[in-house]
Amino acid sequence: MNILRHFSRDRAPRDPVTIGTAILGASATAATTITVAGTAFAAGAWVVGYIATTAVTSVVLKALAPKQTAGGGADSRGILANVMDPIAPHEYVYGKVRKGGVRTYIEATGSANKFLHMILVLAGHELEAIDDIYINDEIVTLDGSGIVTDAKWKSKIRVKKHLGDQTTADADLIAETSQVNSNFIGRGIAYLYIRLEYDQDVFANGIPMFTAGIRGRKVYDPRTSTTGYSANAALAVRDYLTAGFGLNDSAMDDLSFAASANVSDEAIPLAVGGTEARYEVNGIINADMSPRQVMERMMTTCSGTLFWGQGAWQLHVAYYTAPVKTLTLDDLRSGISVDTRASARDNFNRVTGTFIDASAGYISVDYPALESPTFLAEDYGVQNTLDLQLPMTTSGASAQRLAKLIMFRAREQMTLSADFGMAAFGVQVGDIVAFTNERYGWTAKEFEVAGWKFDTGQDGAPTINLTLRETSEAAFAWDADESEIIANNSNLPDAWSVPGIGIALSSETRVIFEKLTNVIIVDVTTASEGFIERVEVQFKDAASANWNVAGIGSIGKYEIIDVGDSFYDVRVRGYNQFGIRGEWSIYEGYQVSGLADPPQNVSSFHGQVYGGTIALEWSPVADLDLSHYKIRYAVEEAGATFSNATTAVDKVPRPGSSIVVPARPGTYMIRAIDKTGNSSLNYTSTIIPEAAFETFATALTLTDSPTFSGTKTNTSVTSSELRITSGTSGTYEMSTPIDAGSALRVRARLDVNVNRYDPSLGLFDALPGAFDAIAGLFDDFTGGTTFADTDVLLYIAVSPDAVTYGDWQLFKGGDFYGRAFKFKVELKSDTAGVSPSISGMTARVWHN
Repeated sequence: MNILRHFSRDRAPRDPVTIGTAILGASATAATTITVAGTAFAAGAWVVGYIATTAVTSVVLKALAPKQTAGGGADSRGILANVMDPIAPHEYVYGKVRKGGVRTYIEATGSANKFLHMILVLAGHELEAIDDIYINDEIVTLDGSGIVTDAKWKSKIRVKKHLGDQTTADADLIAETSQVNSNFIGRGIAYLYIRLEYDQDVFANGIPMFTAGIRGRKVYDPRTSTTGYSANAALAVRDYLTAGFGLNDSAMDDLSFAASANVSDEAIPLAVGGTEARYEVNGIINADMSPRQVMERMMTTCSGTLFWGQGAWQLHVAYYTAPVKTLTLDDLRSGISVDTRASARDNFNRVTGTFIDASAGYISVDYPALESPTFLAEDYGVQNTLDLQLPMTTSGASAQRLAKLIMFRAREQMTLSADFGMAAFGVQVGDIVAFTNERYGWTAKEFEVAGWKFDTGQDGAPTINLTLRETSEAAFAWDADESEIIANNSNLPDAWSVPGIGIALSSETRVIFEKLTNVIIVDVTTASEGFIERVEVQFKDAASANWNVAGIGSIGKYEIIDVGDSFYDVRVRGYNQFGIRGEWSIYEGYQVSGLADPPQNVSSFHGQVYGGTIALEWSPVADLDLSHYKIRYAVEEAGATFSNATTAVDKVPRPGSSIVVPARPGTYMIRAIDKTGNSSLNYTSTIIPEAAFETFATALTLTDSPTFSGTKTNTSVTSSELRITSGTSGTYEMSTPIDAGSALRVRARLDVNVNRYDPSLGLFDALPGAFDAIAGLFDDFTGGTTFADTDVLLYIAVSPDAVTYGDWQLFKGGDFYGRAFKFKVELKSDTAGVSPSISGMTARVWHN
């Protein structure tokens, strides 16, 4: 397959008069003259009834409107590219840059199209040099024949450089292609002739991108009357004005360009060592750009002022000079119009922007924002930012200095306009003049000439209207801190590298579809998010060999839902924009124990007596897996423990946080229980004293302890305490009823002093259940103060006549109607060998 394209052609040349008119904003009239004080002045095509000179390309003047971007964009994306465009405009290079180009010729030759030949046009003029060759953003090495010797390319690429000074066609291009003959000469065209030899592995991703570091156009220097390569800002501006692809104008004030060139060449010391030229142009323009666009871009490199004056183009780069003239009130021909400062809307106290960073491979990066707390305070704390783009600046230090220079010059805000006499005739735009006006308190106050216009006054006398903006030597003292900027310290990764991934894990419990479950939260991070296209998250139980995918997506948080209490391994790896996978980052042995964690302790537990009842209340526990609350009761008002007690309420289901129980003085204790049976680590107590209860006229009591002479079933008395004889339950009926003498309404209760009896107490091997399930403190893990595996149930039987009794009924105290009352207890244990041990038992009946 053969594809042929011709070298790109420049656009049609522009009429210099039309260009000049567009810049100055005045229509052109040929052979116009004016007379001033009897002297004829040939104004040529630039004068229409008056002479007006304006700093049309002054970056400082444009900075007075900070809401507009100054200088055009500094974007490298369109430069570092290879494009196919049969009508692409020529590109012109000043200074040192890195760029791609336009593919103007492509042909495949050889068996099975083994070779691909390409011409990549770099510039529409002769270059000083083509230096480094980049393939896919990497500098490669060429041997004497142009073969790329880097191992990655396996000698499958040949690059031949042509600077634009070619007089005969490339011999290899003629010999190895079918469409090229001896007339195929790039006269004034700098290009690369590239040959690729097909290799599926080498070119797996297609044709690579080629760019070159080049030293650009040779320019004329009026100081030496020689032409040669230079990045000097003043010489580059002059070259564009005189070039056929520019203004094509020969009217140059070479004294001003020579002076500006000397300033531009001044060596500026750098904080990191060495020096650099004060002002350089290192950038690219193309034939599609208007002269105004080109000049605005070039002026950003020197903060300069370009104007037409006295029949020629003149340039003043930013540099302080002593006033060329002192004007006084005697020189005035009109009143003075003064603006003391710019409006807050049009002022700026912060400068940001981008530049093309040579140390970062000539890509566009941000230079550090320049901020002034002093100027911000002057502007009443209202931040206003100038977006200053520097598309033809490749030094970070220069970018910072230019930003500071713009800010400092712009902060000299006073502007005045007035007509002056002929004393101001020799003043030019860009000059600094002094003005003395005692009425305003000015003694040789310095101003920069921003506008100059020749006219006649009302009396016909010639006048010079000047627009002046205050300035000072300090406004040009731009010696900023030339520290290295962030972009210079960055090393861009190549296509085969993938930044490292960070993992942070946390877990929580949630109720999902009415089920309590664990969730592992994986926080995926990286220090280079811009180079990660996606990440892959996997997990597994630490005891398993099989990995599961948790998610694929961007940097951020991922959730692993519905995992049990166990140890887990989690790993993450990144993929770059080319699909290259990075190494796994692994977090091993992360423990999840949300389901086994005990609920919180109950707080704010208290009770209130209401006649024959007690209302118990507490603050709800917030645990998602809370099941219920368990309340225990001990007759003792001091020294009670959860295990040495009986059950007052077995379950208070969530979300309940209160319950009413029969009135009994003593200690009430509460614990929270979750859905897996875990209880809160500690119980919470409240004491209801005997004194809180109402009194009765008659109190009848029956005490069976310590002899316990009543009826025993699978219970016995040991050491004056009643216990279960064997198994897990037994009963005891008190020896006699309590007889009130007649049927009455009474209040009855049975007080039992109980302890948890464990004959293996203190032996580690005798602990019930799993060690991890033991509640309470380590110091008490065999003491049983928090166990609740024993209980004593209370029963009462009522007789209306002291002869016939009703059935036994569970009770904890309450109001009854009858004459005689029998009492019984049932001892229960959930742990073999452990028994409730009753040391005291008293039945009580009250009535009025």
